[in-house]
Amino acid sequence: MIPPSIHPISILVVDDHRLFNDGLVLMLADTPDLTIVGQVYQSRDAVLQVVRLKPDVLIIDFNMPDINGLELTKLLLNQVGAQRILIVSMYGESRNIDDFRRAGALGYMLKTSTKDELLTAIRSVAQGIAYFDPKLADEKQFSNHTNDVFLKQYKLSPREVEIIRHIKAGLSSTQIAEKVNLSPYTIETHRKNIHAKLRISTVAELVRFAIEVGL
Repeated sequence: MIPPSIHPISILVVDDHRLFNDGLVLMLADTPDLTIVGQVYQSRDAVLQVVRLKPDVLIIDFNMPDINGLELTKLLLNQVGAQRILIVSMYGESRNIDDFRRAGALGYMLKTSTKDELLTAIRSVAQGIAYFDPKLADEKQFSNHTNDVFLKQYKLSPREVEIIRHIKAGLSSTQIAEKVNLSPYTIETHRKNIHAKLRISTVAELVRFAIEVGL
């Protein structure tokens, strides 16, 4: 376990769920080496607050409206510069974690973590040491049941399921490529494979399929 920091670690919490955001702040309030300098409930306000408050560690939720955690991580690192970012999430799938690693996040914790586990992550990230929840090594306990069904029934890969969801949301191949850190050519290849596996030929059919199966 990482010992308490000699100098207080300033923290900005970015999470649109007010109960979780407020609860996290309350939980950390009595930790002597931590100082909560701000809370952000709308991810679109995060960049401005980071520039204004200059926190040592950013705790960011993964799944947020407007700008999700992955997009926000990229935005902050591109526009503000080096930031020590710790992601908190309910999702433990390896592909999500890998996306955040590539984007530049220093840590990734599950929202089911204990206070001591979170403190270890915060103190590690504050020192520039990467910390990814050890429980994430056991991917079986985080497997998505819906994805398992598609893998078996339709022989779709997790990446293909992800791309179907983006297509359903109306994203173009270029936009999908930016979200998942792949080339537009690779996305087009995935789309062709999806069409072949599902025996469909149009986007409308794919969207109808996604709606029917609850993607």
